[in-house]
Formats: sequence, structure tokens, C-alpha cells
Amino acid sequence: MVWAHTTADHGDDDTIERIVLSGDDDLPPLSIFPPHGNIVLMSSGTSGVPKGILRPEPVLPFVVAGYLEAVPWRRAMTVQVTASMFHTWGWSAVNIAFAARNTVVTQRVFDPENVFRQIQNFRCDGLVSSPIFFKQMLDLPGNEKWNTSTLKFIASAGNALTPVLVERTIDRFGPILANYYGSTELALAACASADMIAADPTIAGKIPPGTILRLYDDNGNDVPRGEVGRIFLTNETALTGYSNPDTELVTIDGLVDIGDLGYIDDNGYLHVLSRSDDMLIVGGENVHPQSVVEVLERMPGIHEVHAGGVDDEHTFKRVAVWVVREDTEAGRALTAAGIRDWVRDNLADHSIPRDVNFVDSLPRNATGKVVARHLPPSTRED
Repeated sequence: MVWAHTTADHGDDDTIERIVLSGDDDLPPLSIFPPHGNIVLMSSGTSGVPKGILRPEPVLPFVVAGYLEAVPWRRAMTVQVTASMFHTWGWSAVNIAFAARNTVVTQRVFDPENVFRQIQNFRCDGLVSSPIFFKQMLDLPGNEKWNTSTLKFIASAGNALTPVLVERTIDRFGPILANYYGSTELALAACASADMIAADPTIAGKIPPGTILRLYDDNGNDVPRGEVGRIFLTNETALTGYSNPDTELVTIDGLVDIGDLGYIDDNGYLHVLSRSDDMLIVGGENVHPQSVVEVLERMPGIHEVHAGGVDDEHTFKRVAVWVVREDTEAGRALTAAGIRDWVRDNLADHSIPRDVNFVDSLPRNATGKVVARHLPPSTRED
């Protein structure tokens, strides 16, 4: 910053005219990109105490380009943001919105009716949120009375979309739903535009520019296209470490383990199946709990469901589900046997839940993810 007088009648003091005429040969050079420290973000804490994650500031806008490629997010828009801003998705969204000179509409505590009201009253162009909040909006009785026709995009991240939720969202808002997949440690790993999601609700998306993503097996070998492997990646905003230096970081060839299992299809699109440590081995067969969830979401009477594994002396693991009933006749009529029959009609026998737990609600964190360690202990329901 330079303080200077504006005229030449102040003796030997600097003036703007004198500064301009003197040139800049004697001025110290300024760095184009001044050095900064790390950005510290907190993980969501689904598996334990949230971790402090150290991430560098990007030098080139590759990650931002990936965000903007998937949605028509433009300058001077009005966006409603309900994604938690103290986690990476909401934090990233707000930074993009401010850089684009957007007006951000938000609320301290999520209220689905108030979101509809804000979209209508502020004529919002975009909705930035997470799947659990979309579901609460869609479950709101009479939500069709609110005018949401100004929305040009809905951006989803934070936890997994399911085919049922994609269908419901498109039915209510139109084909404007886009998906981002990534993690706090590694930012954006894949993005899917509205057209891609409408064509295939199961995809996480395509790999954006500037991101290197590969799949490896448990021995560190490359996995061929179409086969399931552990997802590793890096980009310019990938973490440099954790605030606790003793926290383990799993890497292969300079790529970081995101902690998920997935595969890449013939079009080069990434599909995410489950967390690496969520996959169950039931009687020697692999079971991805998310596949059980996606089947049960279509069962009449089920409001919410979570699937996981329980130790079993005969099959190593067995599938367990925690079910929240709808307050309807179908919900009250749900039985453990009926739930097993529904899964049996859609999946292989090793995916059938032997434990069926009916609960009043699922414990979730601020990003909408189920915190499995806070679930009640599983019991057999025969």
C-alpha cells in the first residue's frame, strides 16, 4: 500500500505524480502468488473424532473448473446453500459463490419448508446441498405449492445419491441435478452433470481435469476397467498431511487412498460402491451394504434405512439393517420377514439381512452421514 499526497507542493514528500514518473526500477518485486500456509479443514467424523486435514491453496483453477463444468454456475446468481459450511462441500461452495459474485441465501438450522420459501422468495438460481436434505425437502407434505421454477441447477455432494432419490428429485425439480464425488482430504474426484445423472443415476461422474485417479487391488496392482478396486487419486488441492502427524496416510505411486471401492465403466465414468472398510465378506461372498440400502429404499413403508455388518461365528459377517418406518399403514405393517423377502427377490441370498432392527431415527452428523457407531446394537429378528 502507498500513501502519497496528490499534488507537487509538499516539499520532498512523495506525490502520486512523482511516484508515477519515477518508475518501478527501485521497488521490490512482488510475488505473483504470495506464499500461504495450509488450509485446515475438519473431516466429518463418521468413523471417530474429526481429523484436521491440511490442504494447500490451488495455484491453477483445475478443481474449480471441475465444479463449474458440471453445472451452469455463473456470476451474479442467487444460490441457496444448506451444505454445512464448516465441512469441505459447503466451504467450497461458498468460496465459489463469492468468487462468482453470487448472493448466498442460507439458514443456521436446516428447515425444509424454509428452503422452499427462500428459493421462491429470492428466486434462487441454484440449490447447493446434500442428499439427506433433498430427501427431507421431498418428504415435506405439500411441497409442490412452492414455486421452484427459477432453479437452473441443483448441486449435490457430501454423501451418496441413490437411484430412488435421483428419480424423486428429477420428478420434483426437473433434470437439473448434478453430483460431485470427493472427500475432505482430496476435494473433487469426479463430477456428473444433470444429463449424466438422468441417464445413469448410479454414476459418481467423470474424472475432472487436473485429477489423476486410479484403481488398485489389495496388493497394489492396477485394476482393469470394469473391475472393482480401491480408489486412489491426487490433484493440486490434495492434502499434504493431517494436523496430527501420527495419522496414517495410505498412498500408492503418489496417489492417496480415498477409502472407497468402485469401478470405471466403458465410458470412463466412475461408479462408487461403498467404503473400503464397509464391504462385508458373508460366507466367502462380497456384499456392498449400499446395494442393500438401494433395494430397500424402494420398499413401501420404509422411511430410512442403513445397512452394515455384524460379526458372525459361521459366516464371518452377516448383514444387518436399521429401519425407520414411515408413519403410514405400510410402515406399521413392516416385518423382519417381509424385509428379508423383499431383498431376496432383488439380490443374492448372501445379501439378505439376517438382523432387522426397527429404530425411531438414524444418528446423523451435520453433513447428513449416518454415524454407525451411534446406532443401537444389532439384534436378530426372526
